Amino acid sequence: MNRLSPLLFASLVLASPLCAQRPQQQPQQEIATSATPTSWEEVNFVTNQAVIVDGFPSLLRMAELLKAHPDYKVTIVGHADQRGSTRLNQSLSERRANAVSQLLQKYGVSAGQITASGQGKTAPEVQGRDQNSLFVNRRVAITVTAPDGTQIGDGSLTRLIEDMNTYLRTQLAKLDTMGTTLTQMQGQLGQLNTSEIKQDTTQIRQDTTSIKQDTTQIRQDTGQLVQRPVPLTSEQTTAIAHEAADYALTQSAIRNRKFSQIGFAGGPNFGGGRIGDYSVEAFGKALIPFGNGKTQDQPGTHALQIDGDWLYSHRDTQRNALNVSGAQDAIFSAGLVNRFGHVQVGTFAQFDYVSLNLNNFLASGARQFSRGSAFLGGGVLSFNYVMKGGMFGVFGAKGFTDSSTFTNTGTTPLVTPLFPTQYIRYADQAGVNGAGTFRKVQIEGSVAFVKRHRAGADQQPSASLKVSFGPSDTMQFFIEGDSNTTLNGVSAGHRAVIGIQFGNWTRARNYNDTQGVLPIPVPRPHYEVLTR
Repeated sequence: MNRLSPLLFASLVLASPLCAQRPQQQPQQEIATSATPTSWEEVNFVTNQAVIVDGFPSLLRMAELLKAHPDYKVTIVGHADQRGSTRLNQSLSERRANAVSQLLQKYGVSAGQITASGQGKTAPEVQGRDQNSLFVNRRVAITVTAPDGTQIGDGSLTRLIEDMNTYLRTQLAKLDTMGTTLTQMQGQLGQLNTSEIKQDTTQIRQDTTSIKQDTTQIRQDTGQLVQRPVPLTSEQTTAIAHEAADYALTQSAIRNRKFSQIGFAGGPNFGGGRIGDYSVEAFGKALIPFGNGKTQDQPGTHALQIDGDWLYSHRDTQRNALNVSGAQDAIFSAGLVNRFGHVQVGTFAQFDYVSLNLNNFLASGARQFSRGSAFLGGGVLSFNYVMKGGMFGVFGAKGFTDSSTFTNTGTTPLVTPLFPTQYIRYADQAGVNGAGTFRKVQIEGSVAFVKRHRAGADQQPSASLKVSFGPSDTMQFFIEGDSNTTLNGVSAGHRAVIGIQFGNWTRARNYNDTQGVLPIPVPRPHYEVLTR
């Protein structure tokens, strides 16, 4: 009798945690796929796409099971068919796995339960290259891992749910059998009339009660698992597919938000170095992002920015000095912008086709007007820091096509004994710029020092200030003033204009809320007229 008590007690102690353990699934042997192109139970994809178009009922049921059992983990592996390059198929398979992961999370599954990866085209389920075989290989394989490390399922959603239900029913049967055995042992122990056995019997009763409570909980969990979802109607399936497609399109739009703007302005010129009595301007800008961030949900970190600007200064016939009177600048800039957190770096190639009118006076006092043109080019490097409500930066410009001889298109030659050959030379510059908001008004400005090629006067300041306002972000009025806009004259010339601009150019007050690439200001080129 003394030998029997310890053995019985040890058996009960070892059996108690086994009976109280939640049911786990035994690993299943891999089987050949049963998926067909019309099987809604599988998750397959359209060629070169990562948008979920079928398998929604199974995925919703899977989400419900995982949400009810947060200690279970799910592994999602995306696959592609055998066509295409290894690199593109690897990226495509990862996006397919991430699409399923996002859908499960949308319906309550914790991100910590999910592991998503892709195997590209390296592990096709079938080897054929016919349409059905390729369709089967464009898939995701899903397995579930129990808390003890046991893997459940072979990658098929339907088989996975059936395996979990079967395993739980098996575990429940084992617990019922163990409860019957314990009851029999308890009856045998009741026949013994010793105080030690009575204590063991009391412990057995307590353990049996605990087992019964665990069994009741298992029955409840099993009842939830074996309930099959009501089949979705055609309208419900269509609505879920549209919602998933809209989500994918929205994420794509966020990651690749484009900006564009056009505008017109006009106003008077003044100051001793002015190049006309009034000026008009037309401009257009575009920013085209590309490339994603560290994850698929993050916006692009690179962009192509293009700026075009046409400046016209009307010839001032009242000027009475040897100077430029009337000019046209056709400016084009194109470059790459990269964002690193709050810092943006831009590199641009800039070109300027210059056409000038020269107001010359001969020795006899007669005045003659001549025209000339030149093509200039330079490179621009800009660093900008994005902050709440604005942006601040520094820039520099260096000419690579930095000088061009005047080409006369007038009726009178430019080269005379009094007027030797003249030419236009690109002027390097460096400065700072910034943008900010005050209430609903946006303020932008820049200050730069321009390199001149004159002894004793080798630098000249250039500045601009623009204030824009309006009823909406897509239509704005603005007032702008600048000094030494493009031409470096003997003395300073100034310009003041009013204008209107249209487009979805980001406002400075929204800079801090935007994680993607933002358009950055590009300085206008500068040049001066020199004599050989």
